[in-house]
Amino acid sequence: MGMHYFATTPAEIDAAVRVLYEEARFYRWFPTATDSYDAFAASDPIAVSELRGIAERMLVAAAQARSWARRV
Repeated sequence: MGMHYFATTPAEIDAAVRVLYEEARFYRWFPTATDSYDAFAASDPIAVSELRGIAERMLVAAAQARSWARRV
């Protein structure tokens, strides 16, 4: 079997990164003073880029796991 690339859409990544952001605020990984993801995104584009990368890798890993589970 060949290697498959599991693409994610920008909307999927955005949804996942918003969940990550809310969890990060809850666990105080980020300052709780930031009122919203949008305000955070405007103030720290590097952190948002890193969160988007994490979210995308998580979504790809989940898609791979689903694909592997179907083969078993």
